[in-house]
Order: sequence, then C-alpha cells, then structure tokens
Amino acid sequence: MTLRKKTLLAIGLTLAGLFGVVHLTSSTILLNGFTTLEEKEARRNVKRVLDAFSNYQQELQALNFQWGVWDETYRFIEDGNLDYIDRNLGELNLASLRANAILFINKEGELVFGQGFDLVRQKLVPIPAEVSQKIAATSTQVLKPKDALAGIVTINNRPMTIAAGPILNSQGNLPTRGTLAIARFLDREQIQRLATLTHLNVRAYGLMDPTTPVEFQPTIARLSQISDDPPILIEPLSQEWMAGYSLLRDIYGNPAVLLELNIPRDIYHQGQASSRYMIVSLAIVGLVFGVCTLLLLEKMVLARLLHLSHDVKQIDNCRDLALRVSVSGKDELSSLAQTINAMLETLESSAKALAIEREKAESLLLNILPEVIADRLKGHEENIADTFAEVTVLFADIVGFTQLSAQIEAAELVQLLNNIFSRFDRALERYQLEKIKTIGDCYMVVAGMPVPSENSAVAIAEMALEMQEEIARFNAEFHQSLKMRMGIHTGPVVAGVIGIKKFIYDLWGDTVNTASRMESHGIPGQIQVSRATYDCLKNQYRFEERGAIEIKGKGAMQVYLLKGRL
Repeated sequence: MTLRKKTLLAIGLTLAGLFGVVHLTSSTILLNGFTTLEEKEARRNVKRVLDAFSNYQQELQALNFQWGVWDETYRFIEDGNLDYIDRNLGELNLASLRANAILFINKEGELVFGQGFDLVRQKLVPIPAEVSQKIAATSTQVLKPKDALAGIVTINNRPMTIAAGPILNSQGNLPTRGTLAIARFLDREQIQRLATLTHLNVRAYGLMDPTTPVEFQPTIARLSQISDDPPILIEPLSQEWMAGYSLLRDIYGNPAVLLELNIPRDIYHQGQASSRYMIVSLAIVGLVFGVCTLLLLEKMVLARLLHLSHDVKQIDNCRDLALRVSVSGKDELSSLAQTINAMLETLESSAKALAIEREKAESLLLNILPEVIADRLKGHEENIADTFAEVTVLFADIVGFTQLSAQIEAAELVQLLNNIFSRFDRALERYQLEKIKTIGDCYMVVAGMPVPSENSAVAIAEMALEMQEEIARFNAEFHQSLKMRMGIHTGPVVAGVIGIKKFIYDLWGDTVNTASRMESHGIPGQIQVSRATYDCLKNQYRFEERGAIEIKGKGAMQVYLLKGRL
C-alpha cells in the first residue's frame, strides 16, 4: 500500500475516531461535569438557606439579649410590676419582635409572666398551657449564669424557634434572676421570609407534623444516614427541576424540620447545548481539515515530516541537546535531519562550555557575596538594601602583625596571613556566619544576616572563642606570639550591595561603629563586648567586668571581657 493510501486511510480512521471520542466525551465527561457543577451550585444554595436560618436564630437570640440584659426586666422578674407589662408587652411591642410568645421565668423555674401574640391577626392571645410548659422546661436549661441557647423545639407537632437567656442587669452582672424566652413558630410566613432573603424557592416541613407528605419519608431516611452536619441531599426531579434537601435539628440534636429547595436545571440545559454546539463545530472543522490535508498530500510526504517535527519537539521539551533526530532515507528530508543533528552537536558543545563558565562565575560570585544576596542579584534586583533589627558584629585584629611584616618576606607574610584567615573561614562556615571583609590584618564577621537569626550573639561568641583557639594553635605550629584583639556589639544595621564594578556586600550603622570601637579600645588577647551583647550572653558565658571606659565618639561605655562558656 502506498504512503498516500496509508495516509488517506489514517486520515479517515482518525476523523472517525475523533467524532466517536467527541460524542463519548460530550455525552459522558462533559455532561457529567455540568451535572457535578449543577450539584455543587445546588449544595451552595442549600447552604445559603441554612446560613440564612442561622442568622434568623441569631437575630432572635440578639432580641432575647436586648430584653434579658436590662435593668427594667431585672426589676420586673423580682417585683412583677404591672407598669413594665403595660409599657413593654403591648401589641406594638410584640409585633416589632415578630414573636409568638415571650415568657419570664424566675430562678426557681416558675413562670412569672407569659404573653402570646398572633402574628397573622396582630393580636395579643393567651399562651396555651402545653406551649408555655414546653418553652419553660426547655428554657430552664439556661439557668446557669450567662448560659444561653437558640434553636428549634417541637411543640404540639409544630416546630418552633426559641431563644432563651439569663436575666441580668444592664451591665450583665451576676447573679441572674431568672430566664427570658422568646419563641416563634417556624410557619409558612417565616419560611417565606427566608425564601425572600435568599431569592430561592424554599419550603419547610415539620417531621412531627401530620400534614407533612408521606413521600418525603425516604428522603428523610437518606438524610439521616448522611454523616455530614448539616446533611445535604441533592436529587433531580425532572429534566426541568432538581431538589435540594437538608434537616434542621432541634436543641437536643434530633431532626426536627425538613428543608426543601426547588431549583431550575439551567446549568444542565446549558451543558446539553454546549455539547451539541461542540459536536457540530468539530464536525465542520474536521471536514475542512480533511479536505485541506488531501490537497497538500499531492505534493508532500506528511508522515516523515511529522516524524521529524516530533523528534525536534521532543528535544525541545526535554531540553537535552544530547538527543538526535532519526535519519532515514537519502533525500531532502534526510539531509535536513543530518543538518539538524550537526547543529545539535554544535549547540551541545557550546552549552557544555557555557555551563563550565557559568559554574566558575557562580563560584566566584559566592566567594564575594552571600548566597541569598547573589540569588537576588542574579534575579536582576536593583538597589539591594535591607534593614536588620538585630545582628551581632565582630571585629578582630591581629596584634603585632605590623611589626612581624617588617621582619619577614612578603610571600611568607601573605602565606601566614592566609593560613590564619583560612582557619577563621572554616570556623565561620560551621556557625553559618558571614564574613563581610578583611582589611589588612583586620577580620570582620557578622551573624543574623542576610538570613535573620535569633541567636546571632551566641554564634559570634562561639566564633570568637574558636578564633582564640585557632591563633593559639597557629602560634604553636609556627613558633609565633601573635594575639587577637576582638570587639563585639549587637544591634540594628543597614546592609546592601554597593558599586557596579568589584561590588561588595557591606553594612553600616552605629552597631558597626560600636563594634569597631570595642575592638580598637580592647585588650590584646581579649574579647571585649558591649553591654548589649553582654545582656544576650550573660546566662551562657563567663564574663569579666572591665567597667566603664571612654570610647571615641560614644563617651563612657560599660564593657565586659568574654572569658568562656559557663
């Protein structure tokens, strides 16, 4: 079979498979995605209604708090004066509360006064005995000081929302004189209010209400088996509608009310429409693509070109210049493949040389700057400058080195100084410190930057003690009598990179100047620290108090000599 016929067959099979996959995708994956999205939206709407009901309970609890924590109510529960009833418990007052009942219960659990209200007729009515008894029995649960509750109670097979709280004075002081309870029946008007607030079609059914349709019993049973709190169940009713259900629990944790939301299936219909549009669009695109491909195949060898293109893309994706494209045949395409391989070989050699030079450059950069600062500089960050609240700076000077330099050869002098500073460099790596610079025989180290540290003073103290040990070992090995004079201070600094050629990472501020003065006014062979550093280390190290000395530019300063670890 010729390449042209093979390609024609491949195109035909590809188009057929494409339409099959598209049809399968649109009828399963795409529609399932829209169905999942539809269910998520329905769950979100159910949660909106649950949140609205929670706000409804909080509103009732807030009203209970306003009435219960009030001096007049506090006096009324004690003396039962009728003037309080006339002024506060009339039709207008209870209408503003939108409450079916309000009860005042003393601390012995006895009903002092109760008033009912018909929200439909806007009239005062007596509270049925069984209603007042149930509300009072429930409300006595909050007789403990400052306890309160809000929730659902089923009374006479009707769900009622109650809020109960302690009766206190206006300052909320104990002891409580009883309990105030405000109750509303969770009837059609209250549910309609929730529906208006959420702009959803909401219905509610009391589980003990005999008028609740029996067809909801399987739904209630499935909701009871859901472990989530609150349980949410989404069910499609038809091609046009779906329903969301949830259970509201009473104050005892038992299911009391079934919530039902009827939601139009707009998302599902949009998914069906999108699936149809996609199939039609892909059919048109596939037809046009097939015709164009047939025309191009008259003059091109598509398969080999695609194979070559695939090899090139694979090399690009892998970023591996050691890979090569496959070469087959002895025509223009094979010549192109050989040319590409030659180019890849050249690029590979150049990349290896570039990598070696980059490693050298990065190694040199890390010898000049801290790694964190080097990364920021490589990221093209300009004006690198940072403020550090607390760092510890160490200045160290080799006493007697100037006299030694006049006695030995230059090469030997540099070798000795390099030996000393190399020992110090190895030590600072162990304590994760940063060497800022060396000036002649002066060595400057800092802790707490560029990465902040909580124990910068401890790290510097350990470094200083080890520097004394290293200079002692050096003297023993090379028969010298060199001493280190060191100064340490702790405080805030400003650090940054300066210069565009031979740039350095340096730091400035009074902390640096004070640390330098600690060294220059120090004692050979001793580690002199400021009061700030002493306060950081006094519980871990031994010190000798040197007293107050006159420091240039600072005046009298209290200084200490670091002697060792405790």
